[in-house]
Amino acid sequence: MKNINNIIKSIVILSGITMLLSCENSIKEVQSITSNEKNPERSGKDVEFIFTDSTRIKYRAFAVEFIDVKTEDKEYQDFPKGGKITSYDDDGTVAGQIEANYAKHFTSDQLWELRNKVIAVSDDGKTINTELMYWDQGKGLIYSDQYVRITTDDGQVLEGIGFSSDDKMDKITLKKVTGEVYLNDETEQ
Repeated sequence: MKNINNIIKSIVILSGITMLLSCENSIKEVQSITSNEKNPERSGKDVEFIFTDSTRIKYRAFAVEFIDVKTEDKEYQDFPKGGKITSYDDDGTVAGQIEANYAKHFTSDQLWELRNKVIAVSDDGKTINTELMYWDQGKGLIYSDQYVRITTDDGQVLEGIGFSSDDKMDKITLKKVTGEVYLNDETEQ
């Protein structure tokens, strides 16, 4: 970024009002300095976030790189190199994990956007693989409209385009399903 002293030649302050009198550079260069670009409020590397409720850890998020972005029309946390989110039950045991190579957290909406090699694993061994997943923390839902592969704890594989589930992955609804499902016949003969 160019030094602002090289761009603005003269500034006059009259009764608390700042006036720009002349510029050496083009209007595009001046606008680039004053634009609403993605300028980080905070940033860090190898960070850990802990989300609590009544002194109990609910989630832990680990990230290689973190950028907190605030502009006039949006506010979010950007994780350009991805990370991992671990959720915990009330007794402190791991309830599940989600990993992705890219993540964005819309803080006011309590919504995570996870992209690129997303892997979600439940405490009972179910695994969801996809390239795009949303996690709505407020509603306790995870979902996608992209290709998804679900592997159950007993090794069954289901594939489809799109799914929705509670965030513990107990009630998964798979859309446009392909794959084989094995059912136990529990009726008496």
